Amino acid sequence: MNYYYLDTLSLAFNFIGTLLIIFYIREDSKEWVAGEENQKPGEKWHALIIKHSRWLYFGVALIVIGFLLGFIGSL
Repeated sequence: MNYYYLDTLSLAFNFIGTLLIIFYIREDSKEWVAGEENQKPGEKWHALIIKHSRWLYFGVALIVIGFLLGFIGSL
């Protein structure tokens, strides 16, 4: 018995979860790290800021659910 809709549903969950992670992690232009060992002179490495951690966790949960649905659909 093939469950093709599970594959489509898992891809949708993975896509939406990835978008949530991308949209809610930003570069913080106020904070930066100086003096990293592989850093060029004058180059700044900016810190990351998480805008809404609930949406970030929800995005990770959607990716995990999408993976599990894809795994179940392949059995």
